[in-house]
Amino acid sequence: MTTERLVDELLFWALDASGGDTTCDLGPHTGVDPSRLPFPDEEAVQQAASALEVQGWARGFRNAAGDVVYFRLTSVGVQEAERRRKATASRRERLVYTEDALLTWVFETAEVGRPVELIDFINSPMNFFYASALTADEVDAASRNLVGLKMLSTTGGPLTGVRLEPEGTSCVMSGQPVRAYKQLKAVHLEQHIHPGAVGAQGVNVDQHLGNSGSRAS
Repeated sequence: MTTERLVDELLFWALDASGGDTTCDLGPHTGVDPSRLPFPDEEAVQQAASALEVQGWARGFRNAAGDVVYFRLTSVGVQEAERRRKATASRRERLVYTEDALLTWVFETAEVGRPVELIDFINSPMNFFYASALTADEVDAASRNLVGLKMLSTTGGPLTGVRLEPEGTSCVMSGQPVRAYKQLKAVHLEQHIHPGAVGAQGVNVDQHLGNSGSRAS
């Protein structure tokens, strides 16, 4: 289980256990059965609780040894937990995340010119959206979208091998999410030229969003 997933698990658990009450003491030393916590061991709880503190989502109360004995969600933490809970219920947000995660995984995993199997992504630590496991249907839909955007190519049917295409490499290297990258490219390609300009292309061109009648500089 990745650190990010541990943090998400603890944040969701804390929201449910506290009901959003920022005065509620949370943790395995506050009368809560440790087996009810979604973690493999005490060290994992400590790591996740410390990460919540760093993000400003919780306030930890520590003993002399520096260990978190219990913690309380902050108002910011409650808002973030509710936002993430809402996101995991959104089909659109899940698909957008899956596109980005899948493309990055292929980029990091695939050898040049060789396909990787989507079933391996499903079994990887990246196959989680805020601690919620992505379904095979979501991975399949995201892969088909990426093929349509010419960022991946497929070797066969659903959940088979995929190859990284140059457009996919450019997207990952840009540091932009898939949809933001495509929108940015579309903006750059939309050129507005002075009305009546002779020779049209390349003359006094200003690249920006706007109506077709917008003036160029």
